[in-house]
Amino acid sequence: MWTCPKCRHQFYNKNQSHSCGSYTVDDFLRGKADESIRLFESFLQAYRRIGPFELHPVKTRVALLTQMRFCSINKIGSNYIDIHLVLVQPFAGAACFYKIENLADRFFVHHARLYKDCDITSAELMKFMEMAWQTGQRLHVRSGNSEKEQ
Repeated sequence: MWTCPKCRHQFYNKNQSHSCGSYTVDDFLRGKADESIRLFESFLQAYRRIGPFELHPVKTRVALLTQMRFCSINKIGSNYIDIHLVLVQPFAGAACFYKIENLADRFFVHHARLYKDCDITSAELMKFMEMAWQTGQRLHVRSGNSEKEQ
């Protein structure tokens, strides 16, 4: 692990690009609707059932990480949260995602908007949340994928 000498955040890769600064989850949630904050907490609780992770708040979002960042809560709306999951292949047919970004054919960032607890606990999303957590654990590298990580 590499530790940024300025902000003291840890990263898997040396000199990893990031928004250097001292941010908190409270900063991210400040001024947000109570229902959306509850949804944010429900999402984190669902992820805690999958496996351990750390929260990495930055200026514009709160990332979840183990050995690498695998998920992020990008926006807290008036009655929803926007999240993304980092996966190693695209799942364009999945109804829970409204957009997929291709990062150099190595990672695929899957975006979802969640309005209710049942959106979080749907079998489809939970399957992808587990896969993203495994990406964070770098299990895709250990299972034979020889590509270098960013």
